[in-house]
Amino acid sequence: MRLRLGTRGSALAVAQSTQVAEALTALGHEVELVRIKTGGDVLTGSLTSLGGLGVFAAELRRALLDGRADFAVHSLKDLPTAPVPGLTIAAVPRRADARDVLCARGGLRLAELPAGSAVGTGSPRRVSQLRALRPDLRYVDVRGNVGTRLARVADGDLDAVVLAAAGLARLGLEDHITDHLPILPAPGQGALALECRVDDEPVLGALTALDDPATRSAVDAERAVLAGLGGGCAAPIAAWGADGRLRAGVFAPDGSRAARTTVDLDARAGETAVAELLASGAAGVADLGAARESRLADLHDETSLWRGDTPLAGVRLLLPRADGDLADGLRAAGAEVVAVPVQRRRPVGPVELPDRARWVAFTSPAAVETWQELGLGLPVGARVAAVGGATAAAVLRAGMTPDLVPEGESSARALAAAFPAGEGLVLLPGSALSSPVLAEGLRAKGYAVLQVATYTMEPVDALPGPVVADWRGGHFDVVVVTAGSVARAVDQVLGWREGVAVVAFGPPSAAELAAMGVEVAAVAATQDAEGLVHAIASLGKGQS
Repeated sequence: MRLRLGTRGSALAVAQSTQVAEALTALGHEVELVRIKTGGDVLTGSLTSLGGLGVFAAELRRALLDGRADFAVHSLKDLPTAPVPGLTIAAVPRRADARDVLCARGGLRLAELPAGSAVGTGSPRRVSQLRALRPDLRYVDVRGNVGTRLARVADGDLDAVVLAAAGLARLGLEDHITDHLPILPAPGQGALALECRVDDEPVLGALTALDDPATRSAVDAERAVLAGLGGGCAAPIAAWGADGRLRAGVFAPDGSRAARTTVDLDARAGETAVAELLASGAAGVADLGAARESRLADLHDETSLWRGDTPLAGVRLLLPRADGDLADGLRAAGAEVVAVPVQRRRPVGPVELPDRARWVAFTSPAAVETWQELGLGLPVGARVAAVGGATAAAVLRAGMTPDLVPEGESSARALAAAFPAGEGLVLLPGSALSSPVLAEGLRAKGYAVLQVATYTMEPVDALPGPVVADWRGGHFDVVVVTAGSVARAVDQVLGWREGVAVVAFGPPSAAELAAMGVEVAAVAATQDAEGLVHAIASLGKGQS
């Protein structure tokens, strides 16, 4: 039968939904993913202040009830324990790894982190238990998807983040794990819940084929602990049913106290665990009220929900170039970034250079990389110019020193303006498709110019199927165009889609897009991640 699966747009939600869709397809069903934007994606406050459990589930459930989707896949730990009239959990598939893990710089384990290290997590449960183990660390309250949080470690903004092992595994990011933590997980962590309308018998029948009884009994007991204690995501409550036992605990925000219990994992395990926890003083260990906000000062040393002041929470973005620093910078601002090259660089040669030159001007990191690949060296007496910060960084990585880098806008026009008037030969190695703007500007200042084609860019034959499907399905909010050749490649391999805002990396990209008849929604003022973040954030402000 044909099934519409409602999913959030985040990479993790799509990965989880795709996993379930593939299982149902193997059983002979046809599954269509329907993207639903949820409040948990777009709100920028801490998890402790978003008003209780279920911020990610509410809009998905609304989509089920109003018929926009036939079923939804939830992370069970994000699902409220109270039932919703008209809906039912039809299946709980076999559980993935329920543990919490550390992703730290330099491969460090929890015990190896230096005192004062900044550890990011938005979970009071995790902070409360970690404080008992490492009270000397600094816990930073963070939000954002998995990629956003990992990016903050990669660029040194945080020393480590704490994440769920299951989520990393579903995204194929297990290589980032540096330690499996000895703390109790959230009730339902690592498990998925397949929810549908209670009166939709055909859908119920299709989904129940994926139910795993052992997993369901374990998570039912864990969630019974959460429900019995009246806890939500702002309460430091943990429970884990495994190997025939249910372990549960309530933890003081400062790590000083805990109420714990271990009981047999039977039909009354959750109820028994709640009674033992309350008898051991759990109500005095932490605030168990699900509806009340936790106090951030009790839980974290610092609130740093998003890096920077223009978060891109809820924005799903196509970056048609290789993953790297630019993509990580956008992720660090909260965007969900899919980075995939739409063109490939093909060196051309052989290349012959004059023995002497006054300057060599590089207009892109690709120009620098190709220079290295071709084994070229600087002519005698040549100084090096770079069009912007990213190209200057590539020059440094190549063992050269950039002598001239324009401030502000990174463009051929800005680089020409930054050059002093002079004479002598300027070499311009780069793409065979390069515009003549820089050459003309330098000639106007008295230089002789030799444009040297070291490579050409050509569109890839095809993009990965899931990316094409998401593009055609309207699952992107923004596409970033970083060069004129990128614009042409997008036009050839994808085409332009109504409803997707086109953001240009700079004036040259914007000019090429305009010449192609493509409407440009915003242009980055500076050619770096910060400039793009501000440009994309301005779209939301302009529409509000």
